[in-house]
Amino acid sequence: MTQKHKLILLGIMILAVAYRYFQIHFMPGGLFPDEAANGLDINLMEQGNLQPFYERGNGREALFFYMLWASVAIFGKGAWQHHIISAGIGVISVFAAFLVTKQLFSMFQITEEGKRRALNIALWAAFFMAVSSWHVVLSRTAFRAIQIPMFAAFTFYFGLLALQAATKYKRYLYSFITGAMFALGFYTYIAYRIMVPLIIVLILWPILADKVRVPKFENVKKFFWPFVTLVVGFMIFFAPLFHYFYTHPGSFVGRSGQVSVFNPELNGGDLVGSILEISRLSMKAYFWDGDLNWRHNISGEPFLSIFISPFFAIGMILSIYWAIRYALSPLRRQEDWKYFLLVGWFYSMLIPVITTAEGIPHGLRSVGTIPAVFIITAVGFRFALDKVREIARGFKRYQNDLDLKLVRWGYKAAGAAFVIALILQTYTLYFVKAANSPENFYAFRSDLTPVVEYMKANGNKNDTYLILDKFSVQSVDYLTSVNGAVPEDPRNQPYVQVDP
Repeated sequence: MTQKHKLILLGIMILAVAYRYFQIHFMPGGLFPDEAANGLDINLMEQGNLQPFYERGNGREALFFYMLWASVAIFGKGAWQHHIISAGIGVISVFAAFLVTKQLFSMFQITEEGKRRALNIALWAAFFMAVSSWHVVLSRTAFRAIQIPMFAAFTFYFGLLALQAATKYKRYLYSFITGAMFALGFYTYIAYRIMVPLIIVLILWPILADKVRVPKFENVKKFFWPFVTLVVGFMIFFAPLFHYFYTHPGSFVGRSGQVSVFNPELNGGDLVGSILEISRLSMKAYFWDGDLNWRHNISGEPFLSIFISPFFAIGMILSIYWAIRYALSPLRRQEDWKYFLLVGWFYSMLIPVITTAEGIPHGLRSVGTIPAVFIITAVGFRFALDKVREIARGFKRYQNDLDLKLVRWGYKAAGAAFVIALILQTYTLYFVKAANSPENFYAFRSDLTPVVEYMKANGNKNDTYLILDKFSVQSVDYLTSVNGAVPEDPRNQPYVQVDP
C-alpha cells in the first residue's frame, strides 16, 4: 500500500468510527427489552453462572454478553454502555471487510496493476460499508447478530492467508486462527450456522465438479496437516458450546421453529408461494422498501443507497456469471473462485431470511449478507468505472490538452461529489431523520428511561407499583438492578410489577 492508500483507508475508518459513535449517548436513546434481556443474563454472569448459551428469549449465544459485561463493569449500567460494544464490532467489521476483499482479489495477481485493482476494490467496499445507513443502525443496536459479518469476514480472511502462506509456520498459524474464528462465529447468532455448508462447498466443489482432469494430490498432502490444525483450533474454541448443546439438545433449534416458513400457520398452506414471495421482498429491500423496524434499518429506506444500488445489481449479475463459469470448470477457471465465494456468501446468508416468515423484509436477519453485498457493489462500481475510462480513452485522440485537463478535473469532481453525496445521505438519514423521529426513539423504548430514573430515585418495593407487560419490564428490571451479583439485594427493582 502506498502512503496515499493508507491515508484513504484511515479516512474510511475515521468515517466508520464517527458514524457509529457520534452522539452515542443520545442515539438510539433507550434500551429495548431484547437488549435489556442481555443485561439480565449479565446479572447471571455476575452471580457466577457462566455459560456459552443462555435460555432466556428462546435461547441466545453468549459471546456478545461477555463483551457487554466488560463494558458494564467499567462504565456501569445504561443504554450507551451496551451500544458502544455493538458500535465497536461494527467498526472492526468494516476493517475486516477491507482485509478479506484485498486478500481475495489479490489471489492469482502477479502484476502491480492487478494488485492495485484489488486494493481499489477493497477500499471502495470498506467505504460503502462504513457509510451504509443500514450497517450504522445495526452497529448502534446492541443485538448479538452484529458479530456475524465480523467473524465471517475474518474466517475467510485468515483462511485465504493460510492458503497463500509462504512458510509452514505461517500456514499452521493462520490455519489455527481460521479454525478459531470459524468456531467463535457459532457463539454469535443462529444464522451463522449456514457457514458450515458454504465452506464445505467452497472446499469440495473443485474436487467433485471438474471433469477435465483429476486434482493433483500434491495439494492434498500440502494442506492436510494445516487442515488438521484448523480442525484442532475449531474444536478447542467450539468445545464449550458443543458440550452445552449435547447436554441441552432442545436448545440447539431455539426459536427457528416458531418463525419458520415451513410452519403451516405462517405459510398459509402455500409453502412454495410463501418462499417465492419472501425471496422477492427480501431482494427488493436492497433497492427499495426496506425493513420498517427502526432497530434494523432507517424505517422503510432501502438497505442500499440509491447512489450505489445500481452498482450492486451490476456486480451481482457479473459475479453470478463468473461464479457459474467457475462452477462448470473450477480447475481451469481458478481466478473466478472469488466470485463463487461471494455469490455463495450472499445467497447462503440470505437463506435464514427466506426460510422465516416473520417481519419480512428483515434487516437484522440479513446482517450476514452485509460484507458480500458491499464487496459485490465495489465489483460493479469498478466495472462501471473501467467502462467510463474506456469511453474516455476513445475520445482522447480528438481532444487537445485543455480539453483533457477539463475532462480530468470533471472526472475528479464527479468522484468527489459521489463520495460526499453518500456521506451526507447517511448523516441526513440517521442524525436528522431518525434523530427527529419519535417512532425511532419509541422503537428502543426510550420512554422507559425516565421511568427507570424515577424508580431509582423514589421506588420502594412496599408501596410502588409498575404497570408494565412482562416483555417491556425487562428494560426496567435490568436498569434498576443495582447489584446484579446479589439478586436478593433490596435495592434491586424497587417496585412491584403489575402485568396489565
